[in-house]
Amino acid sequence: MPSASADEPDARFPYGRLLFALTARVSASTDERQIAALLHQVLDGNDGLLTRLGEFFDAAADKARARDRNDGDDDAFYLAKDLAEAATRLRRLGEDLHVVPERMAGLAAGSPAEPWRPLSPGAMTASLPTPPAPAPGRTP
Repeated sequence: MPSASADEPDARFPYGRLLFALTARVSASTDERQIAALLHQVLDGNDGLLTRLGEFFDAAADKARARDRNDGDDDAFYLAKDLAEAATRLRRLGEDLHVVPERMAGLAAGSPAEPWRPLSPGAMTASLPTPPAPAPGRTP
C-alpha cells in the first residue's frame, strides 16, 4: 500500500488528517490572532485537544487496569501505568502552555488596545475535514 506524502495525509488516519489541517492553517496564517485561536483549540483546559487526548489515554489506561485486575496480567499493569503517565504529561503540558494563545495574540500589531477572544466554533471548523462518523452502535 503506498504511503501518503507530507502534502497528502493517509486517509486511514482521519484524526491525524484533522490535526494536519489545523497545522496547515497555522502555517498558512499571517494573522497572530487567528493563530492564537487555533492554539486555543489545542490548549483549552476544558475542551482543547490536549485535554481530550489526555482523556483518551486515561480511558485506555482504565481498560488495561481492568485486564490487570481480571487476569493479573503484568503487562497490563505496566501498560496502564505508561498510559496514565502519558495522560499526566499531556495535562501538565496544557497547564504549562495555557497562556500561549494570549501571548500569540499579543504579537499582533496594535493588540494591546483590543483584547483577544477565541474564534466562534463555525469559524474554527470551516476549512477542516469532517471527522469520521462512529461505527453503528459505538460511541466515539
